[in-house]
Amino acid sequence: MSEGYDGEQPPDDGALAGGEHQHVGWFRFYLADERWEWSEQVERMHGYPPGTVHPTTELVLAHKHPDDFGHVSATLAEIRRTGAAFSTRHRIVDTHGDTHHVVVVADQLFGDDGVTVVGSHGFYIDVTPSAQTGARD
Repeated sequence: MSEGYDGEQPPDDGALAGGEHQHVGWFRFYLADERWEWSEQVERMHGYPPGTVHPTTELVLAHKHPDDFGHVSATLAEIRRTGAAFSTRHRIVDTHGDTHHVVVVADQLFGDDGVTVVGSHGFYIDVTPSAQTGARD
């Protein structure tokens, strides 16, 4: 590890990430056919083994915590209407019934022409407090 300008050791990655491994994965959502793509990490957040599910809008919404469903479905309707970048904080319920607190941050996904918005792409960040990891909400 190299020393910083003040002679102190820089913090390790664990300290920068709140001392714990942060669970992050990517997604893409294509507006025209409402096609979703998920990374293995996002599949795992939803409780699926990698490569075992093809996400759909219905599946994405089915995993939303009942108290957050309206907010998330309204956000998705706005994305369909405007194609705008967005962020949201909500809960998902995985296939085991465990609740995950997630932050989703997304930007516009542009087509080959670099101008036309064809969807959204971004990240799911699982921010579930470790004391609640595995807890059922």
